Amino acid sequence: MLTRSSLKKDYLFLAFLLPVVFCYVFISFISPAPAVVMGKGSIPSYGNGPHEVLIFSDYFCPPCQALEPKLEPVLDALYEQGNVKIRFVDTPMHKETPLFAKFYLYAAKAAPDYRAALRARQVLFALAGRENVFWMDEKIEEAFRKEKVAFTPFDFRTAQPEINRLIRKHRVDATPTCVIVSPGAKARKYTGAGEILKGLQTPQSTMGMKKQRAFPHVGYGLHGGPDARHLITGRVGSLDHSSKEPS
Repeated sequence: MLTRSSLKKDYLFLAFLLPVVFCYVFISFISPAPAVVMGKGSIPSYGNGPHEVLIFSDYFCPPCQALEPKLEPVLDALYEQGNVKIRFVDTPMHKETPLFAKFYLYAAKAAPDYRAALRARQVLFALAGRENVFWMDEKIEEAFRKEKVAFTPFDFRTAQPEINRLIRKHRVDATPTCVIVSPGAKARKYTGAGEILKGLQTPQSTMGMKKQRAFPHVGYGLHGGPDARHLITGRVGSLDHSSKEPS
């Protein structure tokens, strides 16, 4: 039954609740979220700031496969500094790479988050490391579902012009390659795992990073030896995979 006493209690509850809701909405509005940029015809960019790190790699490139787990903690430290954008540019050196690159873009569209992107790349690199497998969409879809990697199919070929532009602009003809772009400075290009890790772990000279955080120590050798020239080189292919795409 509605009484004056119950109405008074309702008013008191609303008087308490409204400021709480307002504060929550206000904090949510002003709190900066890590930027993830992925418009039509582009590839995702993770992070904020004037500096940009471009990672050119191929899932089927053995040096890229060996570099990836060593690269992740270095990129994590850069990402957490807050003034660097990171972009992964899948560079098709192997005939199966366009299929894998397609699913990376699918995952990036479904979960526009840096950690989710790393997880998708981990799964794709692990799959590419398997031998004697004829890869099809269904097998990667199955693996993504098993590993709980979200993905959203779309016409990924819209990203091809941007990928081609970056590859041509930075004259990438080998994987792995890293390019660091900073305002007012010439782009720095590192080819081979050893050069890449050294280049990324000298932030004061390459990106003017703050000294407040130490970078994780990462060894430079792959497979027990120097790797600066352990590269996959050749003609860069296209992402225009033959499988049917969603309209």
